[in-house]
Amino acid sequence: MNEPRHIILHGHFYQPPRESPWTGLIAPEAGAAPFPNWNERILSECYNANAHAHTMEGRVVRIRNNYESLNFNFGPTLAAWLERHGTAAWRAIRRADEAGAARNHGHGPAIAQAYSHSILPLLNDRDKALQIAWGVEDFAYRFGRRPEGLWLPECGVDEPTLAALARAGVAYTILAPEQGRFDGAGDREAGPFQWRAGDGSVAVFRFDRELSREVSFGDALADGARMAEHIAHAAWGIPPGAALMIATDGETFGHHKKTGAAELARALDLLERRDGLVVTNCAAYLASHGMRGSFAIDGVSAWSCAHGVDRWRAECGCRMEEHTRQHWRAPFRHAMELVKDQANLVYDRFAPALVADPDAARLESIRLLVDANPAIRERFFERYRVAGEDRRERFLRLAEMLRAAHAALTSCAWFFDDFGGPEGRVALRWAARSLELAAEFLPSAEPDLLARLREIHSNRREVGDAATLYLSLKTREARGRI
Repeated sequence: MNEPRHIILHGHFYQPPRESPWTGLIAPEAGAAPFPNWNERILSECYNANAHAHTMEGRVVRIRNNYESLNFNFGPTLAAWLERHGTAAWRAIRRADEAGAARNHGHGPAIAQAYSHSILPLLNDRDKALQIAWGVEDFAYRFGRRPEGLWLPECGVDEPTLAALARAGVAYTILAPEQGRFDGAGDREAGPFQWRAGDGSVAVFRFDRELSREVSFGDALADGARMAEHIAHAAWGIPPGAALMIATDGETFGHHKKTGAAELARALDLLERRDGLVVTNCAAYLASHGMRGSFAIDGVSAWSCAHGVDRWRAECGCRMEEHTRQHWRAPFRHAMELVKDQANLVYDRFAPALVADPDAARLESIRLLVDANPAIRERFFERYRVAGEDRRERFLRLAEMLRAAHAALTSCAWFFDDFGGPEGRVALRWAARSLELAAEFLPSAEPDLLARLREIHSNRREVGDAATLYLSLKTREARGRI
């Protein structure tokens, strides 16, 4: 009897850190009406909807937790918000990972994400390692285990990024078929494919571009039964034992596609009942089948830019509306990198007097900011020999400064047509917070930042230049704290 074909559906769930860096509150966002902000709206339309997806079977209503049948990642900034404000959805997500791990000998469906959703190939090796380490630490706190896989924001990848994953002990990641050379398996097989360099090795799962596009941008989610039939038909075209993979933004299931959660549930029900098909997750498949081919990469690439990773640093032509220009992208990136470089400079100058092994402490420092357990904090301070409340408080301020600086590089700020939108404003607020904390240690670098921001002009006349927007956001935040 032939081995069954395997199907993996991955949902990448992410929202930028919309909350105020000072108050932790999200200001009203008019575009999200009737909800107060976009997080609340997407919670209702997507995260809760998938936790309790409703389908009809005759006259019987069936309710299922879609997360139990997905491979998925929840970005740390979204996970932190859900933990506080979307507790029902977050419990369902946690239960899904626990149930998946129980079914698959410890191999759960949840994977980590590089912490701040910045484009890793655009970071230097040190900051790349920090983003991966923080993503792993955050995942371990939230899911109670070490992650086997890690989602690269926008699937941004190059050789140094894969090498950084290998050094961090990450077993696998997920890429698009055009992002490298996949050898040793059929064109539609998910793999996994082994990338190796020196002593390092990472498994790469390849998602099916055609099927993923139909789910993300086509009408596949208009009818779950038809979607299941289409996926099953494609699966019969791969060898027995092989896997077929679909990957999309998780918000497709209910936010971008209004009936997406219910139709996904219907598709999953039908697929799981089909003889010869198994719906599984990446870690379980990798453990049971091993590598099915090899992977080589020729250059830098991403799943959402045809020009490598230029969408996040240049006017490459990728945009939402034809009449806009992205001449602002390069100088805006240089401005946010100034903030990050200032934070690194301050940390390198002052952390050695506060902690033993400041480089190792830096990689682990995110745990202090996300985990409220006093015992965790105490063990950290003992391990790195941080004695005295004053020194501990100063180190916490340095860690918060670094987190704010990296939040200013979240990819969303460059993805859309203008820095004056909600995503660019997120970056500017976090940049302001990082510089404020850095100024507790060294003279402020804000005048240098403002000089750069004054030269960056919006496509929208009412926004003006980036410096004006930055100062108006700071003023509004200051008024909100009075």
